[in-house]
Amino acid sequence: MRRVFLLFVLAFLVISFSLVSSFAEKLYTSEDFKNIFLKEVKNRLFWVKGDLYVEKIRIEPELVIIPKSVPYRVNFITTPKIGSNLILLEFKEGESIKRVKIWGYVDAKVPVVVLKRNLPNKTILSEKDLVLELKPLSRLPQDVILDKNSVLGKELRMSLKAGTVLRYSHIQRPIIIKRNQMVYIVARGRNFVVKAKGIALQDGREGGRIKVRNISSKKILWGKVVSPEEVEVIL
Repeated sequence: MRRVFLLFVLAFLVISFSLVSSFAEKLYTSEDFKNIFLKEVKNRLFWVKGDLYVEKIRIEPELVIIPKSVPYRVNFITTPKIGSNLILLEFKEGESIKRVKIWGYVDAKVPVVVLKRNLPNKTILSEKDLVLELKPLSRLPQDVILDKNSVLGKELRMSLKAGTVLRYSHIQRPIIIKRNQMVYIVARGRNFVVKAKGIALQDGREGGRIKVRNISSKKILWGKVVSPEEVEVIL
């Protein structure tokens, strides 16, 4: 008789545990709230090139009983961004409204251009000097370089160590016209192009402005470097 009783109690406990587990699976958990938070932030930061993740999170109240069948509405208390975000979830079940406040710190790992080795000032950067590495976006400077093609062929403005995350302030266009070099001075109009031989009076980078002397007229002009052989002037 005692054995039958124990079996009955054991069966009752198993069934009760199964019912509780089944009921719990139908309720929102802290992990569910974290996933909702991340999904909503991702939807609003679609422009971020990288994998977003939640670094820290706080849910209030910590313990709340809300069935997963109850729909919710999302209200952003702060503007969605990389960094600190605050949202309010409102669950309406009949006339009852339950609110869950979620604060989270969101970051994204993005590929950035990093130096493979120590390089001296004025190095012209090539593929062998560079590597892409994932770094947290919130810890990067505003002028960080995300595209390797933006770096290739550029010149370092200073000496840098291996592992340096490259910034646009680290690089410049290389000198393509040397001082005292023979160049063509080009003037373009609506229906004409005039060329004259000249001498560069300064070193010049593509897109930069330098002084040139017209060999024929001896006149000194300011012009824009457009190629290794041409300086464009405005008449």
